[in-house]
Amino acid sequence: MVLTGRKKRLVLDIGTSAVRLCELSKTKTGYQLARYVQREFDSDPALGEEQRKALRVQALKDVLKEARTRQTKTVFGVPGQSVFTRSRTLPPVPEFKVNQIVKYEIQQQIPFGLDQIAMDYQILSRNDLGGYEVMMAAIKVDVVEKHLEFLKAVKRTVAMVDVSPLAAYNWLKHTGDFGSQGECVALIDMGATTTDIVIERAGQFRFTRPLNVGGNDITKALAAEFNLEFAAAERLKRERGFAPTGDSQRDGKGGEAVGKALQRLCGEIMRSFAYFRSLPGGGQVGRVILSGGGACLKNIAPYLREQLGVDVRLAQPLTGLTIGSGAEGIKKAPEQACVLLGMALRCLEPVPLEINLIPPRLVEAARRREQAVYWAFSITALILSFLSVVPAAANENKLVKARIDQLKGVIGAYDPELVQRIRVGSPPPVSTLNEQLTRRKGQLQTLENHVTTLDNARRQRRFWLEELSLVNEARPTTGGLWFSSVETTFYAEQEGNAPPPPPGFGPQPGFAPGGLRGGGAEGAGLQASAGFPGIQPRGMAVQGDGGGGSLRGFSQPAGVPGVAPAQEAGPQSTQMPRANSMILQGYANSPEVITQYLDELKRVARQQQTGLYLSVDKVLFRESSVQRVGAEVLYNAPVDAGVAIGGPAPMGIRGSQSAPGYQAGAPTLFSFRVQVVFRRTKDRPEPPAAAGAPGGNPA
Repeated sequence: MVLTGRKKRLVLDIGTSAVRLCELSKTKTGYQLARYVQREFDSDPALGEEQRKALRVQALKDVLKEARTRQTKTVFGVPGQSVFTRSRTLPPVPEFKVNQIVKYEIQQQIPFGLDQIAMDYQILSRNDLGGYEVMMAAIKVDVVEKHLEFLKAVKRTVAMVDVSPLAAYNWLKHTGDFGSQGECVALIDMGATTTDIVIERAGQFRFTRPLNVGGNDITKALAAEFNLEFAAAERLKRERGFAPTGDSQRDGKGGEAVGKALQRLCGEIMRSFAYFRSLPGGGQVGRVILSGGGACLKNIAPYLREQLGVDVRLAQPLTGLTIGSGAEGIKKAPEQACVLLGMALRCLEPVPLEINLIPPRLVEAARRREQAVYWAFSITALILSFLSVVPAAANENKLVKARIDQLKGVIGAYDPELVQRIRVGSPPPVSTLNEQLTRRKGQLQTLENHVTTLDNARRQRRFWLEELSLVNEARPTTGGLWFSSVETTFYAEQEGNAPPPPPGFGPQPGFAPGGLRGGGAEGAGLQASAGFPGIQPRGMAVQGDGGGGSLRGFSQPAGVPGVAPAQEAGPQSTQMPRANSMILQGYANSPEVITQYLDELKRVARQQQTGLYLSVDKVLFRESSVQRVGAEVLYNAPVDAGVAIGGPAPMGIRGSQSAPGYQAGAPTLFSFRVQVVFRRTKDRPEPPAAAGAPGGNPA
């Protein structure tokens, strides 16, 4: 019996001379054999069919009685001589067509109809061209039915029908007896009536063949030589029998009799090896593993090694297996348990060969039973559902009526007239409270829009102070630079397919795209005054309603053609983007001070309380904005220092004689205008590479 976390299966090896049972379980360290039971019976070929069947059934009952198991689902194996097996290479076809090809191949090889056989196949591998290496197996249903009669006699049912030599191959493959994948190894399983050969090459099953020579042939040879009964000859073989050693005096008549039977076996093995070499994908067998009851014969491995000319070893089926107290009997002859352990392993994990030759009749019957159980459960569940729905629906109706009465009471507290107009099956009446509620919601939304606008303006105050502090920090430490005007603006890159600016945000008067007077420049963008209205010089009035930085919108110059004042359309939320740049106007002692300030603006960065780094993203500056002016302009600085128009001059400075407020020989200053675009990043920005100062000196 196999113990797993999902199913329990009774595993039986019903042979021609013994019945075996085992309980195998999987542990954290490997596998444990908890129980092993074996009962042998007389396998004399002279016995009739009914006598052999009765002996086998009695042995099976004794095994089950000793094992004390009540499990009914059974896994057993059929002998290899009853199974037709072939390996074929199929062309590249869809996998669902492989079943059709296998049926056709088997029908060509077996002289029986498909309704008289149980068949199965397994895809071993796929070649480079997409074809399939397939092993096909088939057995006549009558052979399986005879084995099923033994199970019926002990009231057991079949769950799986394995092939005995393939089960032994699976177990020895698990224990590592087949060695590395580059070898060509043959398993010779010597049973009582037959010997099965299974060959593996390059780590894959290649060939299997049954031989009609087994341990009973050795027993019959001894019986004939010494004129003994079959049972007495069997005891003689087990107790004193051995394979010939080559010394005639030591071997005696018994060794000679055993040698004749083994010579026949060796001849069949050599012919099978030669046939395998002739097959596509075949090769020379380099090593042989012995298993089965015949492997218990003394001196069998050295004898076969000498006869076959290859390395011959006994199987080691107990490698890595923990033996429990109830399974000590397996240690007497472990070679006999390979088939039984292989079938048990298949119930615990995937194995290389998984062939199931259960008759189609039983498969169809099992499917119908499952369907019957499914329909029985489905009908039962449906009936129970109906029985539970009726009281549940009645209870739900009561709850709904109680809820209706509760809602009527709540509605009646606000609108008694509406409750009187509620009728079952009629459209729900409309209350006048809905109109009042809608009107109140509109008023509340208007107030929320005003509060949101004011709250956005409040939150942006800190940004203005931080940005103003940053541009002030960039001034030269030696002094010589003053600001006369600061104005916050919204700057956005202008691309060819960029959407138009948001409604209410237009270019500032007198500014070209790029944010500077006097025409566009590379990296030009759209700017709109937003947020902070700016620091104005003395004597200048701050713009009023609709001016730059106001909360109701953005300024639009009076008298500009094509611009009409906005119509008052009722309260609405002003979606005002936060200003991201400043326009700075001021004076410096020299052009070098202006250049130093511009370079420092590109490098300065400060970490804020939020963890972000505030730095300058763009510095938009024109050398033509620089003019030479008199020092007295500091006492009454204009809002705009003017823009040079005309030919270039050093640092864009106009002639000193035409500069406003300039007098020859008087102290002079240099006015400038620059737009600074800010950014906030998680990481501290890398300072830009040193660049040359703007060329030219004031004229």
